This record gives sequence, C-alpha cells and structure tokens, in this order.
Amino acid sequence: MQSGSQTWAPAGITFVDGSLFFAGLRGQTLFEYNISENKLTEHFKGQFGRIRDVVLGPDNMLYITTSNRDGRGSPSPNDDKIIKVDPNQL
Repeated sequence: MQSGSQTWAPAGITFVDGSLFFAGLRGQTLFEYNISENKLTEHFKGQFGRIRDVVLGPDNMLYITTSNRDGRGSPSPNDDKIIKVDPNQL
C-alpha cells in the first residue's frame, strides 16, 4: 500500500475486524485498508479537516480526533472535535 502522488501524512491507527483504520492529517481523511481484499477506502474526506488520531473504544466504536488548531489547518469556530463513529456503518 502506498499513497502514490497523494500525501496522506498518516497519524493514529487502529485495527478492527480485518481492517486498518488510520488518520490522515494532510489527506484530511479517515482511511480504511482492508487487508484481505487489499482495498483502500476513504471516509470523511475534507469533512472534518485534519484527522489526527483514531482509536477503538471499549464500546467497539471508533473515536476520531481532529487537529485543525495546530497552525497547519483551517479551524472553524467549533474545532477541534472528538467524533464517534460506528465502524459497521462505514
């Protein structure tokens, strides 16, 4: 797996049911790499800005943090955020 001409700037990563989910700072995307299918899927591209981290919580939900106020993003009045996502709904 490689980014090609695109810059992902990967950050946090977690493993869920055969997929690696990783945060993309520059890519402003939650990436999902399905290992058995060798398939990369992009979620929330540009929707939340720079995605800093992703972790799997004890409730089996993904928790995503943004990083738009570190001098490199374009913060909105309500940044930064913790976003709860059901990985089964992606």
